[in-house]
Amino acid sequence: MATRITITDSGQTQTLNSPLAPDTPDDSLQRISDVYFAKKVTTDNGTRVSFTKIDSTHVQRDHQNQEIPYDSILGKTVYLIIETSNMATLSIDAVIRPSTNTMTENTDTLQLMRFVSPDRYEAQRLFTVQVGNFDALNNSQGSHDHYSNLSDHNNKAIIKLQLRPDGRAVFDEWTRRLAEGSINLEVAVERTDNNPCAYKDEQQEVNGAGIFLNDDTARFRVVGKNIYNIHHGSNSYNTLAVISTNPERRRRIQKVLNNHSTDVVYFYYDQNDNEHRICSRIKASVTRKRRVNTIPPLAQRGTLLETIDFTANRAAGEQIDAHQLLVYSNGTLGDGATDKWYANQQGNVELVNMDILGNAGVGPQIFEAFNYNQNGVIIRYGFQHTRRRSIQPDLFAGFLGSVAQFRQEGHNHYIVSQGFSYSDASCYPSAEHVNGEAGDLNLLTTQQDGVNTILTAANFDYDNAVILRNILYDFGFLLGRSENFSNTSNASTADNASTRLPHTTHTATPRHNNHLHVHGFAQIPDIYA
Repeated sequence: MATRITITDSGQTQTLNSPLAPDTPDDSLQRISDVYFAKKVTTDNGTRVSFTKIDSTHVQRDHQNQEIPYDSILGKTVYLIIETSNMATLSIDAVIRPSTNTMTENTDTLQLMRFVSPDRYEAQRLFTVQVGNFDALNNSQGSHDHYSNLSDHNNKAIIKLQLRPDGRAVFDEWTRRLAEGSINLEVAVERTDNNPCAYKDEQQEVNGAGIFLNDDTARFRVVGKNIYNIHHGSNSYNTLAVISTNPERRRRIQKVLNNHSTDVVYFYYDQNDNEHRICSRIKASVTRKRRVNTIPPLAQRGTLLETIDFTANRAAGEQIDAHQLLVYSNGTLGDGATDKWYANQQGNVELVNMDILGNAGVGPQIFEAFNYNQNGVIIRYGFQHTRRRSIQPDLFAGFLGSVAQFRQEGHNHYIVSQGFSYSDASCYPSAEHVNGEAGDLNLLTTQQDGVNTILTAANFDYDNAVILRNILYDFGFLLGRSENFSNTSNASTADNASTRLPHTTHTATPRHNNHLHVHGFAQIPDIYA
């Protein structure tokens, strides 16, 4: 007699001591052969769907091809796949529980957020699902008819869920207890009607539940980090809030804030809802700054903490306005043609470094900062004539999404920035770039090589500049600065008469004829907001 467990109506598990059912011929066994967490993969322009396992034996890799030492993140959306045979249309109960009490003080089954078609999530502890039902694959219009190979999955039971509880307080407790560690999640499954079935490669049907992901053959390792989920504008699986109609326009970015981690991971979901892990960053909390007109005397600046010198950069041809930054405990002095004081303000701001590659050297050339090129998604950008390479995490999500969609729509321009803010949140000589709140981009050219131009030049690519500006707007950069201009020497005819780039205001002091300035970002609400 074997000791087994069963799943109760409340979604908990209890020990079951019952005799094994008689042997049944192999070809007619009703079997649950495998249970695993997965991510959805689509091919053939989004018309075919499959699933890729995510567990300790199917290691994922980051943008640098380094192994990722975990499988998922608290708050992330995943699929739970139950593979069966001879169980068409039958219902299965599933529960998910931690392997130890590290995260929740016990190993009781977890209440998690399950997708309910077409566009919401509901807290459940007991997940009941029918084999061959594809509601978990529905888009925000409640349809999965665009998938032509659903018959490949007739013997699967599919659940879509988010690895989080329904309340912020419980989520904060989980992440506090988990800290920098990880937790293994196990899955128990059982026929809803409590009739016997076989599990894995067992040769007989048995009463009770089967346990999966509970040994070293495969474990599902979950950690706590901050998450940004970024959606292509044409992704029909985006279930975020509708912010305008006719045509319908949804928020494109969702974040899962983890108050006990400084790690930030950015995911991009393309137009066919394929998931791309773009990059991870460490966010730093620094004192907010504001540029003020009066420079305090030396005695009132506080302790000199750091001097950042740009002499070598300027000598090599970098057009950096600051000669040096003097970082004091009460603010930062930008030393240049006209000194500027960036006074400390109440509260902190979180910043991440956009320069992922960190290429060394000085000079006027473009420094490539990132070049993601995987599975049809390209995100490539660089910096020129600037060391202001820090940005708020929300804005970075909007920037990554904009560059990704612009390239996916067939525009091959190299996106080059003239800077956001310095790592201490100052931004000499600007006032508006403080705290990583604004950035400047080189204007696009018909050469598509990132080299800068001006609005009235023959190589200014006005038509694509309009497309990029509109995409930046859709991803949250609501405000901008440029100049009124006309250009009869370039290829476009749309700028022959006086015009201005969309979603910008005319700003000629200082000049804005050689870059696009974006700011006024629509802050991204937390998933629990």
